[in-house]
Amino acid sequence: MQRIKLLIKYAFVFTILSVCLFYCPELKANDVVYTPVNVSHGLSDNQIRYISQLRDGRMVFTTSGNVNVYDGAGFSYIHRTSEHIYHLEKYLGFYRVYQEGDSLLWIKDYQKLMCIDLRKSKYISNLQAYFKHRGIKNSVEDLYIDNQSRMWLLNADGLRLSDSDRKFDLPRNKGDLQDLATENNHLYLFYSSGQVVCYEIRTRKQLYSAAAYPGSEQKLYERTSLVVKGKKGFYQLRNGKIGGLFYFNPENRKWSQLLRKDYTLNTLMITPEEIAYITCPKGIWTINPANQEKHYIPVLKTIDGHHLSTEVSTIFLDRQGGYWLGTLNRGLLYYHPARYKFIRIERPLFLNSHEDVIVQSFAEDAKGDIYLRSQSGYYKYQPHIKNTKVLHSQAFSSLPKDVQIKLAQKEQDHIFQNRTYTCLCKDAHGWVWGGTQDGLELFIPGRKASRKFYTGNGLSNNFVHSILEDKNRNIWITTSYGISKIQVDYKKEEVRFSNFNPHDGTLDGEYADGAAFEASDGTLYFGGIDGFNVLPPRQIFTSPIPLKPVFTELMLYGQVVLPDSAYDKRIILSKTAPYTNEIQLSYNQNFLSFVFSALNYRNQAQTVYRYRLSGIDDRWHETPLDRPGEKNGADGILRISYTNLPPGNYMLKVMATDNSRRWYGAPATLSIIIYAPWWKTTTACIIYAALSILLLVSSVKLYLFSEQKKLERRHKEDILLLRIRNLVDQCNQYEEKQKFTVSKRDEPETYMSPPEAKLSTADTEFLTRAIEQVEKHIHTPGYSVEQLSRDLCMERTGLYRKLITLLDQSPSLFIRNIRLQRAAQLILNENLSIAEIAEKVGFSSSSYLSKCFQEVYGCRPSEYAEKVKA
Repeated sequence: MQRIKLLIKYAFVFTILSVCLFYCPELKANDVVYTPVNVSHGLSDNQIRYISQLRDGRMVFTTSGNVNVYDGAGFSYIHRTSEHIYHLEKYLGFYRVYQEGDSLLWIKDYQKLMCIDLRKSKYISNLQAYFKHRGIKNSVEDLYIDNQSRMWLLNADGLRLSDSDRKFDLPRNKGDLQDLATENNHLYLFYSSGQVVCYEIRTRKQLYSAAAYPGSEQKLYERTSLVVKGKKGFYQLRNGKIGGLFYFNPENRKWSQLLRKDYTLNTLMITPEEIAYITCPKGIWTINPANQEKHYIPVLKTIDGHHLSTEVSTIFLDRQGGYWLGTLNRGLLYYHPARYKFIRIERPLFLNSHEDVIVQSFAEDAKGDIYLRSQSGYYKYQPHIKNTKVLHSQAFSSLPKDVQIKLAQKEQDHIFQNRTYTCLCKDAHGWVWGGTQDGLELFIPGRKASRKFYTGNGLSNNFVHSILEDKNRNIWITTSYGISKIQVDYKKEEVRFSNFNPHDGTLDGEYADGAAFEASDGTLYFGGIDGFNVLPPRQIFTSPIPLKPVFTELMLYGQVVLPDSAYDKRIILSKTAPYTNEIQLSYNQNFLSFVFSALNYRNQAQTVYRYRLSGIDDRWHETPLDRPGEKNGADGILRISYTNLPPGNYMLKVMATDNSRRWYGAPATLSIIIYAPWWKTTTACIIYAALSILLLVSSVKLYLFSEQKKLERRHKEDILLLRIRNLVDQCNQYEEKQKFTVSKRDEPETYMSPPEAKLSTADTEFLTRAIEQVEKHIHTPGYSVEQLSRDLCMERTGLYRKLITLLDQSPSLFIRNIRLQRAAQLILNENLSIAEIAEKVGFSSSSYLSKCFQEVYGCRPSEYAEKVKA
């Protein structure tokens, strides 16, 4: 299923490119103009050696001084030193670049080999050790990468497929091996003698050999070779004393020569339509092998009006259908057939015009010639005549009659619903579009209120000069800056804008009011200041190019994050940004900026992005298109910033498209993990929970222990009170008995011994004296242990030990309990208030009496009488 999806994806991309290339004028056409890209744009130097494109879409330009990686907006460089160069004995050819996998670039120069690891954006410093690590013991004499990105190595033992035990013994009578290619299970080896030898890879059996030219011509082409695979065969560019292009057909095993020149042919490129482009010391050759048609282009035009006659060192067709030309000393030249949609006819092409040219209206005659009126006169434009755009001044009397009538018509006032507009257009569905000096107004039948559109809604500029509906029901708007195309969904009543500016070929100045015209063949004309625009029908339907954004840079707190560099002891990027799918950050590394490039080489200014960070954004954010002052502007780069992100897992999704605003394809994704601080981790939460449970259990145990101690203390106090009461009763009985004995001294002795005392006589006397002293001072609030010890003629410590021994009670509790016992008696026997009782028994306040009373008797003083009666 995954393979089917991949095939569908590649088929879609190929279809898009085929459409672009089908509609594009060939490079041989004189109206092809190139955009220069050189050191002033950031290129390291202007001596281009090789061009290739990475799998993620970025371009690689190798120059004499450096390797430049281009993301559509800027260049990054990969520097090398002598330690990065490996001696390659058998390679005597020109500069070559191979791609192995998705991240290795192998660079061959004359007897030199270098390798770049794009994941680290660095050269591999010791290739000898690298080869040994891959199981290659002998010195490598040459290296090749086949059509399936597999590495083949040539050494003294023969030709070997890397990471495999397949080895091929090479014949010695064929010359030096210069190139190889693979197809299905076949290996094709191309030798300096001009011969190709075919092997079956699985069995390593030689199947056949075929020579491109006779042996007498071997010395003419023996120096270099470049093989490019076509649809059914192989194209080979050969150089020596002369240069030639050959084609080998594996089906009939025959060679054919397509080009022969007495100078060096630099680079070969084959388009999907099987058109061959060959660069040479001066210009480019194009060859159509199907009909043997050849064209030579010695001079190249640039958009700034220069004509270059220079050596073109290399050429490359990118996956967006754009052509890249590398020159010997003038940098890069770029051309895309859909880049300049609009043909610009400017003032210098108006012959015999010495005044400003303001194109005000157009007309067409029966032959298809276009006539236009300006404030300075009339001109004739003949679009069907190729290779000329010169406009000749015409006398009004010489114009065809129907053209005279059309051009002589005066512009009428545009009034609708009692309002005046700069222009009006009623489309095929009855919708009325009104242009104003401040926005575009739309009236939909059946709707009371009109709709207004400004630049914030997608309009290229707020001053509308003309409105035109073409045959395909597209609405075209000319403004003071650029042109807008409107596509309408009449059922949903939705309006979508596509804007075009000077990057697409529109005029630099304003357009004229009402100067919009559609010819009979569907060509559109828009008049303005110092010229007009022509939009051919094929450019109206140019398909959008597939754009897949690439993550190019990460910034932390505004600082660029470098690969393999530690930030707060954490390596954030172990690989370069384009090869990074996930980043892991600490909790305090949460002020982030992300940079993405859509790799829109055709027109960076026409790039639109939308992005969404799952967990933060509840909807897609869409960037505006080429608006002054916007952070994401005309450089085609998306810059996203998020501040103070909380810990969590996030997924950043980014999509890109051109000004058609048609979103398709899967978004680029970047996983972001921000770890919580240690005190917020799961482990910490578990520890917190365990500590909480431990604290709760400890609190419960402490509470239970405290309550148990309170119960034990209360029990001891109850026992003590009982013992005191018994002691007091015994003392009273003893005193009464003594009195009775004295009074009955002469009577017959009828003595009854008191109940058996638990205390000795001395201890009883001591307790009696202690109780007497406390009762004597019971009404005194400040009567303390010190005063009691003095009254008993004892030291405080002695009193403490004595009472603890006898009653298991401290002196202070002894005093308090006697006071409480007296208070209980007063509650039962006296009709006094609690405050009066507290004063009589020596408590400082009624509240304190109530507290102590409740601890001993288990109830408040006010409840004691009822409790006793019950």
